[in-house]
Amino acid sequence: MKPKDKILESSFTLFREKGYQATGISEILEKAGAYKKTLYDHFESKDHIGFEYLDYLSIQQGIVMLKVLDKANSLDDFIEKWVNFVLRNQRNSSRKDCPIALFSGEVSHLPQFDMYRNKAVQHVLETIETCINRFKSDLKSDPLKSLSLELYMLYLGGLRLYSLTKDRKVIDRMKEQMKVCVLRKK
Repeated sequence: MKPKDKILESSFTLFREKGYQATGISEILEKAGAYKKTLYDHFESKDHIGFEYLDYLSIQQGIVMLKVLDKANSLDDFIEKWVNFVLRNQRNSSRKDCPIALFSGEVSHLPQFDMYRNKAVQHVLETIETCINRFKSDLKSDPLKSLSLELYMLYLGGLRLYSLTKDRKVIDRMKEQMKVCVLRKK
């Protein structure tokens, strides 16, 4: 593996496990088995690694949604499978929430992340639109964008509340509300 990739992989693991603010450059270097010069040959700062992390998270979330979409036979089925997939993958994680939301919350006070955060969210919204469009191809652009935003808001809010309460009923209610939202947009 190339040094840049080792640094990214180590950084992403540490950001996911400990959080961005709690991860230091020295920890990244130690985990990657790299030198400070190597890191700065590839990245101007830790922030630049964070920018790549946001991009990575949005791409990964899009990949997951599209894989789930390929197995879904309706929009309700997609919602069910998408949320269940996310929950299964969070079982062994101490940080149970949308990874983009978690990371974005940590860096929300840092204006240099605004553009990258917005780009990551936009990528996810566009992927949700693709998924909706598979089953509701008759929706015009504005209602499609509106439904995508509503589903993402419910998803983020549901996951956040679930991470706080650990109450499975929150997830069930979130999925129910997402399906109701889909029904309203006929």
